[in-house]
Amino acid sequence: MQEYIGKGWEKILRDNGLADFDSIWNLDAGWFEEPNKRRGGWSGVSRISLKTEEGSSVGMFLKRQENHNTKTVSKPVNGEPTFYREFKNILRFISHGIPTVEPVYFFYRYKEGKSQAILMTKELEGFESLDSSAYARDGELMSNKDRRESLMEAVAKEMRKMHSHHFRHNCLYSKHIFVRANGNKWDVKFIDLEKLSRSLFKKSALLRDLYTLPRRISGWRQSDKLKFLKIYRQEDRLSIESKAIWREIQNRMKAKNKI
Repeated sequence: MQEYIGKGWEKILRDNGLADFDSIWNLDAGWFEEPNKRRGGWSGVSRISLKTEEGSSVGMFLKRQENHNTKTVSKPVNGEPTFYREFKNILRFISHGIPTVEPVYFFYRYKEGKSQAILMTKELEGFESLDSSAYARDGELMSNKDRRESLMEAVAKEMRKMHSHHFRHNCLYSKHIFVRANGNKWDVKFIDLEKLSRSLFKKSALLRDLYTLPRRISGWRQSDKLKFLKIYRQEDRLSIESKAIWREIQNRMKAKNKI
C-alpha cells in the first residue's frame, strides 16, 4: 500500500522533522502507555506535540508496533499489523460519517523479516472518555437528569448510526467513547477500532455493543441502563422486540457474572 498522509498534514510533518517512516519510527518519545508485548512483538503509544506554521502546537497520538499482527482470512499465516486493521476501520467510519479520530499518518513495512507499522492520529482536543471521573453517575456534571439524558441521547444517536451500517465495535467500553460538551449538545467520538467487524444482521451488532457498554460504565444504575436502551431504540416504552433485547442483555450479564 501507499504511505498515507492526511490532507494538510504533509508540510507540518516535514517542518517537524517527521517527513518519512524512518524519522517517525526512530523518534525518541516516551510511552503514553506501557508497550503491549506478545509473541515476540510489541505495540506502544506515545503522545507528541507538533508545531504549526502559526507557532501553535497540536497534540498527536503516535502508535508504533513491530511483529504485532492479527491473522485474517486473506493472511491466515503471518497476519497483518493490528494498526493496519484499525487504520482501515477509521477510514470506513469517516466514509460513513461516523465520528472517530482524524488519521494523520499511516504506513507499514517489512524490514529484516519484521513487520513494522505506524499510526498517527490527531489528539481529540477538549474531549474526555466516558471513563473519566467527570462523567461519574453521581458527579456534579451527571447528577443533573436532563444533562445526563442529553449525553445518553448523543451517544445512542452515534451508536445507531454505527449499527445502521452493520458495524460492531466489539470492544465498546466507556474508555473508547470520547465526548465533549458543545453548548447544550455533545460531540461524540469512537476510538480503538482494531476489533471492529461487520455483522450480517444489525441486531447482532447492537446486542454485542449494548451489552458491553452499560456493563462497563462505572456507576450506572439499572434504571440508567434501561433508560439508555429506550433512548437507543427511540421508544418511551419498550416494544416487544426491545423487551426481548433487554432480556437477552440481562441474560448475558448474569452468565458473565457466574464466570
